[in-house]
Amino acid sequence: MGVELLIIGNITWQVLLGAASVFPFKLGLVAGGLWLYRSDIGTERWPRIGGWTVAGGAGFLVVNLMTMPLTPDLPTIWFVAWARWSISIGSAVGFAIGTIEARSIERAVAAEQAAVSARYLEYQREWLDYLNAVLRHEVLNNANVIGGYTALLLEEREESDPDYAHLRTIERQSREMTHVIRDVRTLLETLDDGPTVESTALAPVLRGELDALDDQFDEVRIDAEIPNDVTVEADDLLPRLFSNLLTNAVEHNDSSSPLVRVTVERTDETVRVRIEDDGPGIPDDELEDLFERDDDRRHDHGIGLYIVRRLTDRYRGRVEVTETGPDGTVITVELPRAREGPDLDRSNRSSSPDPNRNADSSRDPEAERTAGSRSTAVTRSASPTPPSTDTD
Repeated sequence: MGVELLIIGNITWQVLLGAASVFPFKLGLVAGGLWLYRSDIGTERWPRIGGWTVAGGAGFLVVNLMTMPLTPDLPTIWFVAWARWSISIGSAVGFAIGTIEARSIERAVAAEQAAVSARYLEYQREWLDYLNAVLRHEVLNNANVIGGYTALLLEEREESDPDYAHLRTIERQSREMTHVIRDVRTLLETLDDGPTVESTALAPVLRGELDALDDQFDEVRIDAEIPNDVTVEADDLLPRLFSNLLTNAVEHNDSSSPLVRVTVERTDETVRVRIEDDGPGIPDDELEDLFERDDDRRHDHGIGLYIVRRLTDRYRGRVEVTETGPDGTVITVELPRAREGPDLDRSNRSSSPDPNRNADSSRDPEAERTAGSRSTAVTRSASPTPPSTDTD
């Protein structure tokens, strides 16, 4: 009796020892299945991982079945435990191999997709550069020639001339075409991978755009309070941001003498530029998507305000309509304040007038460069604009 108990105890111990030895592998299979379910490995890889798991368990079992006849004196229950141990270990190893292979396939596919995307982006960039060159050298040059000759013809005619109104229409459409072309070029430039922003003096940029506004529109009144020592984080496209806002403030104002007021406020981290007009305000149905791309052309603000939003995003800033109503609209642009001193070279480049604007070079530099604020009312007739093909 004692011998039988000893044999039973020995067999039981061996069975328990075998179960304990396969427990980590079974636990690993369960944990691996949960991990696979939550991982980013595509479900299309799961059948292959399952195939590796089954093949691993079956293959290791076959190997062990071939060695079992070498030990014929073992009890049957021991062989059962041996087989279970073989299946557990083989399945766990197969699952690990399948997972590693799936990961490798996913990485290879991702690398191939990245290479294809890079080639496609390079192809797109080449076409965008070509389109930019065509717009600059072909379309914009022709628009400038049309506008220049139209201005000369207007100088030779009186307002009572039957052709005067038609020439005014040609001049206006030529100017609008030029604006659209510049907007498209700016939009193309915002598509680069990462802008190189640096400390940029804000005052020369704003004053340069206000000068251009004076040149472009008759009877416009400008009131500006611009500190001289304000710098922001921006690049060469900053003037276009304010040009679009200022032009929009006048073009959508039905007053015979529109007012544009510009003020600058500073905080520790940002600079806020408020652009106020005395126009009729913005309709409620346009406020929500005012700075979004107007693909279906439901509104008449074109792509100018969309470019404003793209540029403020480019500089990690923001733009919003802070007030609007029958008495006018206030749009606020908030830009990161530069920590370093202004880059004089950058300031000079940013404040240089756009050659396509035909800015008046006879303005008093002392009154505009040294004054902390300015208030002007401009009333003048259009001056002849010679044809030009230099747009760079």
